[in-house]
Amino acid sequence: MGARLYKGRRQLMLALVLLAGFGEGGAAEEAVPGTINYLVVDSRVGPFQLIREGKSDGGIITDMVDELFRRLDIPVRHHVLPVNRITYGVAQGDYENWVAYDAPVWDSFPGRGEYADQPLFRTRHVMLTCNPDIESPVHSLADLQGLAIVTLRGFEYLDLSRAAQQGAVRSVPVDEFETGLALVSLKRVDGFVEMASRLRFYLSGFDGDKSCMREVDVSAVIPNYSVYLSMDRKLSADLKHRINQQLDSMARNGRLTEIWRRYVPPQLPEDISVKVGR
Repeated sequence: MGARLYKGRRQLMLALVLLAGFGEGGAAEEAVPGTINYLVVDSRVGPFQLIREGKSDGGIITDMVDELFRRLDIPVRHHVLPVNRITYGVAQGDYENWVAYDAPVWDSFPGRGEYADQPLFRTRHVMLTCNPDIESPVHSLADLQGLAIVTLRGFEYLDLSRAAQQGAVRSVPVDEFETGLALVSLKRVDGFVEMASRLRFYLSGFDGDKSCMREVDVSAVIPNYSVYLSMDRKLSADLKHRINQQLDSMARNGRLTEIWRRYVPPQLPEDISVKVGR
């Protein structure tokens, strides 16, 4: 929820991407009875949550949330806010009837959120690189020793972040995906580490040279994990049960996968000549 998507700092998303009762520029008391309040992080959370001109405009999790509550016949109100305001507000108990996306590895809402039973999707991390000497998959941090690696500023990537702090790898933080992709394309860094889904999404709109790029699996350094819908613990037991039932149904009938593939196709588009492996 973004979309900080990693343990340590309470920022994404989405990774990693949260929901609450503040309105766009408004306060918690604006919450409408009987409405689920869905908070969208205001930047760097695509393709999980997309923003257009300051407004929520689709995305993987947004589409899942909208369809889930449409099936339950419960209105959803979207709110776009900075991630720090979201996490602080949830911690203070300011929001009512909120839902969010979160993961146990991030633990964005300790004591306030309750995970749905059914994961929304599972992450996989890769390094996008133009360095032909990097083997895939990466087996350990030793394989990254001395490399210059782009990551999003403010996000923590578990063992990779610790390796950067110890000087084993050179961290190159960037504020935008486009900047990181350009550095890879120009071969000014060894790679860009992020979720495969997010790199592929932003790569599809990248105008630079992609001919040298390939994906290197780094799951040994950043293990795969699941992302869940997080619910306000104060929601009624009946509503939580209905949410879990509907999410289970959407998973079993393939609907969650269909929504995912609107934004992240199983194969890279033909016009993106990214090679997987060495």
